[in-house]
Amino acid sequence: MLRRELTFCCRQGLTIAQGKQLSRLAGLFKSQIGFINISRRQSVGADNLLALLTLGTQPGDLCQLLIEGLDAELAHMAFTCWCGELGQPLGRPGSAALAEQRLAAAQPDYCFALSQLGHATAPLDKALALKVLVDLLPAELVRDRPMLEQAIASREQLAATIIRPGLAMPHVICPAIRQPALSLLHCAEPIEWGSTLGPVQTLLLLAIPAGLPPEQLRPLTRLARAMMDEVVSMALQHASTAPARQAIVIESLLS
Repeated sequence: MLRRELTFCCRQGLTIAQGKQLSRLAGLFKSQIGFINISRRQSVGADNLLALLTLGTQPGDLCQLLIEGLDAELAHMAFTCWCGELGQPLGRPGSAALAEQRLAAAQPDYCFALSQLGHATAPLDKALALKVLVDLLPAELVRDRPMLEQAIASREQLAATIIRPGLAMPHVICPAIRQPALSLLHCAEPIEWGSTLGPVQTLLLLAIPAGLPPEQLRPLTRLARAMMDEVVSMALQHASTAPARQAIVIESLLS
């Protein structure tokens, strides 16, 4: 079964005319096409006009079309134009600017640039995957790498940090990091993570300085809640580009 996705930021709300066009297009293909409003944490079938309109999609909402079926490739090409008319598709590196600007304006102490996202094509084990996540953090923010790696390993020994099937969120509060920073690794091959929930392919590391005031911890609470949400975690795991994954994480930090 082929799977394709389009993640985009809406420039305008979904109008009745656009909803009709989307549902009409969806009916032309054999593939199952879902419309996910990540900002509102809701998902409906793209061929259901009434359901589409009940989402109340507004300007600035982060959305995703998930296409699954034998003609997914053809459907993806058709919907690429539709998404471009409604908003900004998140695929090329330059499309990450909007999400990074939002993060800088709302949470300037948090660091999650596009360079902090990676994709592993070769098989990894858990220890190596955690090392790669630390590699992706900005070097200037890491005071003591051995201390940071040991803190992450010790946390994993307490309990495997799987949030949802396929998604792990290792996290640590440690003086070895200078300011809150995240890194994300998407793996082509599943990694055994030591949990009854099974292996994972998407890994999101949170490295938090010790002594952070409570108000600076709130974005992490929002992020954790979002990652436990089935709609958001599914959108993150199905996103096929680094800018799309970055935008979903930043949206989860801020809303």
